[in-house]
Amino acid sequence: MKKNLTIASVMLMLVVSLSFGARPTKVIGAGRGLANFRVPFHQTTNVTLSKDTTYVITGWYFVDSTYKITIDAGTLIFGDKESGGTLIVKRGAKIIADGKQTAPIVFTSEQAVGSRAPGDWGGVIILGAAPTNQPLDATIEGGFGTIPNSVAQLGGSNPDDSSGVFRYVRIEWAGIAFAQDNEVNGLTLGAIGRKTAIDHIQVSYAQDDDIEYFGGNPNVKYIVTNGNVDDNMDTDWGFSGNLQFVLVKRDSLIFDASASGSSNGFESDNMGSEPWSVYPRTQAKISNATYIGPMSDTTSVVNSHWGQLMMLRRGTQFSCFNSVMIGWPKGITIRDTLTQRSALQDSLRIRTTSIQSRYPAVAKSISGTEVNIPEFDALAWFNTAGWGNLGGTPRNFGDAGLVNAGVPFTNAAFDPRPKVGSEATTAGTAYKASGLSSYFDSVSYRGAFDPSKPMSQQWTAGWTQFNPQNVDYSNGVPTAVTPNGGIVLPEKFELQQNYPNPFNPSTKIGYSLPKAGQVSLKVYDMVGREVANLVNGYQDAGKYNVQFNASKFSSGIYFYSLKAGNFTQVKKMMLVK
Repeated sequence: MKKNLTIASVMLMLVVSLSFGARPTKVIGAGRGLANFRVPFHQTTNVTLSKDTTYVITGWYFVDSTYKITIDAGTLIFGDKESGGTLIVKRGAKIIADGKQTAPIVFTSEQAVGSRAPGDWGGVIILGAAPTNQPLDATIEGGFGTIPNSVAQLGGSNPDDSSGVFRYVRIEWAGIAFAQDNEVNGLTLGAIGRKTAIDHIQVSYAQDDDIEYFGGNPNVKYIVTNGNVDDNMDTDWGFSGNLQFVLVKRDSLIFDASASGSSNGFESDNMGSEPWSVYPRTQAKISNATYIGPMSDTTSVVNSHWGQLMMLRRGTQFSCFNSVMIGWPKGITIRDTLTQRSALQDSLRIRTTSIQSRYPAVAKSISGTEVNIPEFDALAWFNTAGWGNLGGTPRNFGDAGLVNAGVPFTNAAFDPRPKVGSEATTAGTAYKASGLSSYFDSVSYRGAFDPSKPMSQQWTAGWTQFNPQNVDYSNGVPTAVTPNGGIVLPEKFELQQNYPNPFNPSTKIGYSLPKAGQVSLKVYDMVGREVANLVNGYQDAGKYNVQFNASKFSSGIYFYSLKAGNFTQVKKMMLVK
């Protein structure tokens, strides 16, 4: 009897342990499902989201003015697909999302591994009271105000306004269109003031723009945008902020395929409609950007919906410095009379910037009833002596014989460091002479990355994720930290045995990479036919877990193979249905 009691006690303890070991999930907002699509919910107290819980944002979740939402480092937040889950921090409210390199905050899709797609949820919108060129009752785009109790206004007269902290944050698979040219982006920053702390932000696979800035004057550093549908970044409504260390990475198969769609790298307007000359004018300044477009070389064939590396139009006074931009079919377009006049008057500037495109690096164009300024020769303006630019000749990535061109990057896969000895490291940079603010760090290279450091020591290390389709979020945000907070890098390549094994229908495959490089993880059947391509691309050093769903396959033995550099390993697994 005593023995049976002991066994029963152990079983009870095991059950209790399993029950309480499951990661809790909390739904916040209007509630799940289509019945709550864009239904407003208003947070009217201070709220904290903990890393120990997974949260699901539903409907239009507003943080009302004077209140605060605090999000702990390492917190995972899903956006509900059916209700269009969207976080809106209203003017006068604050968000304190202070992640860490080893514990980023992640907003992402709730869909299963392999089933995620751009537009799976709404996105994040932060609104402030800094100046714009709009009326004070202006509402941010995205359909707000069309539903009762859903107005989301922005703007004011305080350039030092603070909307809080947004640091070490990833936003994945967001963006919902309310109407044509009226969408929720991955991240929308409306009238954000310079006292808002924004740095180390990655927005991936957004349905619309990755990031759009509507007015305001924030200082933003360390930005990654990749794999989105429309433009990577967009500035308008009098935006006058400073952006430094920016990486853009496009996927050639993901673009805006709508009838009027055009996927650009950077788009900058003063206004979306006339009059385009209203003040304050858009005066965005960007330095040390690395833009990698959809073309692997200048002979690549890409869809006609791929647009410009940069579309500068409608009165913008945008400026770019110390940057490297490659892989777009078209370079920088300076459109319309007022924008071209700004270039001639030197209030639109491009300095010490290296561009590779199939067509001329810089060109002019018109829209609507506008006319080109006859005396404005865009390419000659770009190549003005002393500005440190090089244009005119398209550059082939594999042709190191072009004068001052060379191969801009160390390999054709994805290593965004400029090659030592290339133009990006020898042709010089410009800071003080261009009147840039002291906010910009002075470095000796063009682009976003230090050519003297390995990728494991760059600012992207430890917190970014370039393959969010295959990340397992069932246990929260994957992190690997040492007791002193450093990042643990594997000592050797390793392919782990899948778990569970045997399995039905899903299993996890883990592997370790001691250094970054091209990685391939494939599944084969008994006769050696490839049946699944789980990973195929560049990955940083680290530990990875990939979910393999075999629901469409027959029972039997399968093999999975990892290839990384010169390392190859194959293991066996069994599917039992």
